[in-house]
Amino acid sequence: MKIKWILPVLLACSASHAQADVSILVPFASKHYGCDHKKHTCDFHQFNPGLGLEWSPQEYSWGRPIVRAAGYSDSGAKFAYFVAGGWRKDFNIVDNVKLGLGIYAGYLNGSDQNGFAALPFVSVGYKKLSFEVGYGDSKAGHHKHKEDVNHILTFSARYDL
Repeated sequence: MKIKWILPVLLACSASHAQADVSILVPFASKHYGCDHKKHTCDFHQFNPGLGLEWSPQEYSWGRPIVRAAGYSDSGAKFAYFVAGGWRKDFNIVDNVKLGLGIYAGYLNGSDQNGFAALPFVSVGYKKLSFEVGYGDSKAGHHKHKEDVNHILTFSARYDL
């Protein structure tokens, strides 16, 4: 295991000593849409394993502020990491089933980007385990694949400790 994978987790762990809620993040896949196979190779790695942490001071009626850090294998099979802040809100639907939405923004190094990035997401969960689907528009920002791909979906799991 590369040492680079551990760095984002250790950074997030250092903040977890304060009284707060901590979750384990497991990015695992992405899906790229809108690539023209006639013009581009469109050879993206859709399996993107990774590991990270989310820290939040507490839940409020309007949701929870979050800080996230994670490292993962990007769509070019290279190491990528991000450190970001944002917001998410979970809505209890029935018993322990919940639906959520959120957004986080911050620094992304990898995925053909080195700078600011933002990702809105939705989630579905049961008890402490949730699955998140994020949406990225590669036409926005400075993504190098903006000519190759129109839209990117990201998939990750979150386990609340």
